[in-house]
Formats: sequence, structure tokens, C-alpha cells
Amino acid sequence: MALEKLKPAEVFKWFEEICNIPHGSYNVKKISNFLVKFAKDRNLYVRQDKEFNVVIKKPGTKGYEDHEPVILQGHMDMVAVKEKGAKIDMAKDPLKVMTDGEFIWAENTSLGGDDGIAVAYCLAILDSDKIPHPPLEVIITTNEEVGMDGAFALDCHDIEGKRLINIDNEEEGAMIVSCAGGARFHGYLPLTRENRSGIKVKIHVKGLKGGHSGEMIVKGRGNANVIMGRLLLEITDALEIGLISLNGGVADNAIASDCEAELLLMGLASQTHGNIVGPDVSFFSLYGKLSSIAYKVENDFKTELGDRDPGLSIVVEEVFDSSLPPEKTDVSHMASVNLDSSVDAFTEVHEKREVISGIIPCAQVIELARCICAMPFGVQAMSDSIDGLVETSLNLGILKIVANKSGAIEGKDAASTGAGIVDEAFLLDYSVRSSIAPAKEALLRKMEIIIESFDGIHETSGEYPGWAYRQDSVLRDKMVDVYKKLYKKDMRVEAIHAGLECGLFSEKIENLDCVSIGPDMQDIHSTGEKLSVASAGRTFEYLCAVLKEL
Repeated sequence: MALEKLKPAEVFKWFEEICNIPHGSYNVKKISNFLVKFAKDRNLYVRQDKEFNVVIKKPGTKGYEDHEPVILQGHMDMVAVKEKGAKIDMAKDPLKVMTDGEFIWAENTSLGGDDGIAVAYCLAILDSDKIPHPPLEVIITTNEEVGMDGAFALDCHDIEGKRLINIDNEEEGAMIVSCAGGARFHGYLPLTRENRSGIKVKIHVKGLKGGHSGEMIVKGRGNANVIMGRLLLEITDALEIGLISLNGGVADNAIASDCEAELLLMGLASQTHGNIVGPDVSFFSLYGKLSSIAYKVENDFKTELGDRDPGLSIVVEEVFDSSLPPEKTDVSHMASVNLDSSVDAFTEVHEKREVISGIIPCAQVIELARCICAMPFGVQAMSDSIDGLVETSLNLGILKIVANKSGAIEGKDAASTGAGIVDEAFLLDYSVRSSIAPAKEALLRKMEIIIESFDGIHETSGEYPGWAYRQDSVLRDKMVDVYKKLYKKDMRVEAIHAGLECGLFSEKIENLDCVSIGPDMQDIHSTGEKLSVASAGRTFEYLCAVLKEL
């Protein structure tokens, strides 16, 4: 047990137990069943629904039996991200949890502190006979990270409490009392494939920080999918290419830190779409030109991003199907390449082109690149009422190729609005957020118009309400008072741009009084995620102190 020496032991015991159970979004049956068994083993009331949400109830301890119930709430799924090449199957394998006594992280993967720490807190309290508390109703939802599906589906008929403590914040000492609403936008650009001759290469955009698109979007970090769009646009201005594969990002609500495309290099761009015209040239010249373009785009973005995200790297690599090693170029030190350069020995080896089936033609790559560049991204508006708070934003979290998708379409050639069907398409998957409902709707409509202008189709899913600030909150006032008494300083009361399930529960439970708290975490939804040990301990101490006062 990697965490057995950490305090409070009762929390980290359960946190490590959770980390041993794969629980990425949509892969929650096993952890849900684990929670059901935990409750049954302790003779606690438990209910599991068809979405694998779990509700557990525990009576109040001695002297608290007739107090009003308190709801503790978190979600059991995590954003499952791993480093490229990491030898772990996150659908089947446990996380390799590490600690230096100050922080906890997982080797080569995200940690799932969001929101595994909430589940660990709840299990520690439910398992204890020493922590005084009123009657508890613990709600652990599923698939929060992919649209709050579990919370949407949960029937709250057996929930009696009117006070809810959500444990899904990532900053100790800050109480969240309001959040943005949001939705997932799925844009599909139809594509076709053909057989073409050329030489395969890979382009890899990597080294970016990534992070949660609600919390970190304000920091202006680089998005690998957006960078790939601009890179493809500049490449197709100069070169005739086909696209073999494309894969960027892991979740709509995570800023993409990595995007990779496999291309077929065929020649210089034709007069119909490019800025350079010329006869077929050697692979060396084409590869050199591609590397030079990648170098330019990398440096352009490094200039734009500055110190906000300095780790950007664009790597160009030949996919070489012989006993010779691939030619690989880190473009960070390449200022330019002469198109007319030629090395006979190099050319002799590399001019053996392949005929590749299933190539997406250059014209469709151009349309994809133009669409990505036409789409807005990042922060769209800041709040007028709260300094530093993002009002409206969007994040291109996933960029890939998918099959058999349908959605609403108002394409320029369509007679009327209706259902559109595509056999295969580029997927542009966005997380859209706003604390102003009309602004969110206006942004979604703008995105629909852009997708339609490229003859694409679109769907919106996982739409969730914002959580409005409650002017009179007995729970908030009590918890602020407890914090002041415990730590001799004021708790910050804040609104956030990220989405929380509090908005949904406020709609489901009449007159619900709720807040959100949590310990310090860094870079959630990324392989750099860390949980502060000391902060996790203090937040548990604070939560127990609050329960004692309710």
C-alpha cells in the first residue's frame, strides 16, 4: 500500500482502494458495485440505479438522531488520461499511485483525485463510529465528466435532505456557491477516402500542459487540437497531402495536450488551393518543406503562448516500412529548409512510394483545417460582476475520425432542417460553458452556423443548468463560521466557471441549500494531476467539524 503511512489513514486507505478499481467515465460498473457492497457489508441503506448511481444512507450518531439530514455528494468517475506509450490499460488496470509525503499522483496517468477524494471522504465517514454527524444521505453519481449523465438520470424520490455539501472543488479554503451552465457540442464534417500514392509521415503536437477546461481556460494554455488545425492549414497551402489518421485530446472538458496526425506526402500544392506550384519533387524536399512549416507554426505558437505554456513541441516523423529506422525531425532547432536541396543516396531510399488505400483527400483536409480555424475557441467573455471570472468559453477537447454519426443539419444545400447522416466524419467535440444562459445559446448557434457552412452536421448533448447564487443560505453561513473558528481566517466564497452537479440537484430537490468544497489539487484531467496530502487532511478535518455543528 503506497499510501499506508499518510494521515488521515482512514481517508487514504479508501482513496487507494478506489485507485485500484478502474473507473474512467463510462467504465463505472465495477466501482459502483464496490460501493453497493461496502454499504451492504455495514447494513446501510443503499440504492443503485440503472446508470450505476449509488445512494447510501446512515442514521445520525448518538445525540444527532433527530437532526435534519445532510447530503454529501460527489462523483465516482474520473477523466482517464495516460502518457503516450504508457503501458497501462486504464479500462482494466489499477493506477500506480505514488507519493512523496507532500503530494499524491499516479505514474504516467491522471490520478482521479477529481473526484475520488470525495468518495474516500464519504466512505471514511460512513465506516466510522467515532465521527459525530446528523443523518447522512450520500449520493455518488456516474459519468459527471462527460456531461453529468448520472446526475441527470438520478431519481431523488428517497432523498429527504435539503442541505447538500458537494465535494468537487479543487481549492482548499474556497467555498463555491455558484457555477456556469454548459453543454457538449459535437460537430461532424463528412469525409471520403480514396487510393493515393505517396510516403507516410506523422506529425505530433505535444508537450502542452492541458488541464480542466473550466478551471484552466482562463490561463490561456495551448490546445493541441487548435494548433493542429492551423498547422494543417499552413501545410496544405504548400503541399499536396492526404490524411490517414487523426487523434487529439481525451475529453471535451480537458484542454487537449496532445494531437497526432498521420499524413501521406504526395507533392507540392496544386494551383487550385495552394500558394506554391511546381513539378513533383524528391521526398527530401517535401519532407524538408513539411518540417520547415512545422518549425514556423511551433515558433508562432510559442510566441503567442509565451510563458503560459512553454513546453510546446511539434515533431515530424517518417513512417518507414523497412529495416531502416524512420527519419525523425524535432523542428525546434530548424530555421528553414531549401526546397531545392537533394541528396542522391537519401532520395534513392525514400522515393519508393506506396499506394495507400483509404486516404482522405487533400481538399477535405483543407475544409477541416479551415473549420477549426474559423471556430472560436478559449475565453469568449469575462464576467462584468466578478473580477477574474470567465463568463463564456469553449474548448475543442476531442479531434478525431468517427463512423456512423447523425445529427441536426441545416447545410447550405439542404431544403429544410432535418436529420443528417454521415458514414464517416471528422469529429470536433467541444465543451461550451457560460454563466449567462443567452450567451451560451448564442455561442452554440454560432458554432452550428460554422459547421453547417462546411456542410457538416451537429448535435448538442449533456446540457446542464448553471447554479445561481442563493442570497440566503443557512448552510453557507454555518460553514463559513466553522471555518473561521477552526483556522482563524475567513473562508473565500466564490463562483467558478466550471460546471458542478449542484445546479442539477437544485432543480431536482426543492429549496435545496448547497455549497461545494474540496482540497487542493493541481492539473486535474491531465497526467500532471496531483493531490495535496496536507490539504486533503485539513479538508477532511473541516468536513467532520461541519457535520458536528449541523
